[in-house]
Amino acid sequence: MSEFQAARRAAVWVLPLETGGCGASLQSIYALLAPDYAAELRTQGVSFARSPRHADVVLITGPLTVVAREPVQRLLATVPQPRALVAVGNCAIDGCVFGASSSIHNNAAELLDVHVEVAGCPPSPSAILAAIVEARQLLANAEAGVEEDDEDEEAQAEDAEVEAGVSRETTSGETTSGGEDNA
Repeated sequence: MSEFQAARRAAVWVLPLETGGCGASLQSIYALLAPDYAAELRTQGVSFARSPRHADVVLITGPLTVVAREPVQRLLATVPQPRALVAVGNCAIDGCVFGASSSIHNNAAELLDVHVEVAGCPPSPSAILAAIVEARQLLANAEAGVEEDDEDEEAQAEDAEVEAGVSRETTSGETTSGGEDNA
């Protein structure tokens, strides 16, 4: 594991993204910046990103308007993979009181392929923090799965070399052969 990957697992960068609505869920997110939550944020390794390119977790708030859909999807495309999307509040999940409008996508969470949902109108800051921690765990699992897949691919490549009788160097500098010994 590289030093960067280890540091990434220790910290998670979140980016709030307001897509419309009254802003109450966004206010709950910003309440996490208050001194009451500062120690808990540090303990959990949560920091707020200023750019989508630095974000690990995107907190989507408000109902997704038809007009905002394309810009939101373009912004989400700039967030590096693996990433986790969190729908914060009822508006982001199902449109809530705005759901009957023809200007709103009724199921934004499904449309954007959200990984974690936090219900509430608005949800409490502690519930949002719990969702961020859950999203961080999903990212850690995704990265561990990628590392395991890489190791499996390397092992399969080595097995294929041995079956084909290809010589390769071991870590001690010795040359091994996959073929039969002629001794």
